[in-house]
Formats: sequence, structure tokens, C-alpha cells
Amino acid sequence: MYYTYIIETLDGKHRFIGHCKNLKSQLNQHNARNVKATRDNRPWRIVYSEKYKFKSEAIFREKYFKSINGQKWLKENV
Repeated sequence: MYYTYIIETLDGKHRFIGHCKNLKSQLNQHNARNVKATRDNRPWRIVYSEKYKFKSEAIFREKYFKSINGQKWLKENV
């Protein structure tokens, strides 16, 4: 299974959108400062995730969340 996920710092000031195969492991990588994009801000927590059978579906959804319409959807639903 593959996941599209949204993590946020505990203070809510920073948000990151990504995809992965192992959600728990990926969160640990973010909090261990092993991901360059999230290294400077932590700790992180998962605020939203979706599960997909195929990697291409997870990537497609990640791109949607990063779009203007996806940002609007997130603002209304997460």
C-alpha cells in the first residue's frame, strides 16, 4: 500500500505534503531530521493521510493537494 500524507508541526506553523510506502517509518524519518525539506522544523505529527493500492495514485493525490484547488480542499476539510 502507498500513502499520501500531510504532516504539521505541533505549533501548526509548518505543513508538509508527501507520499510514501510506510507511513509510520516516514514520520519517524521526518522527526529524526533525515528529510531535508523538514529538517529545520519539528516535531511533526500526521494530520491527514489516504491509502492507495498504487504509487501513481498516491503521487497524483499529492500533486492535487499541492495545487490551488487541493489547498482549498485541505483548508475546508483538514
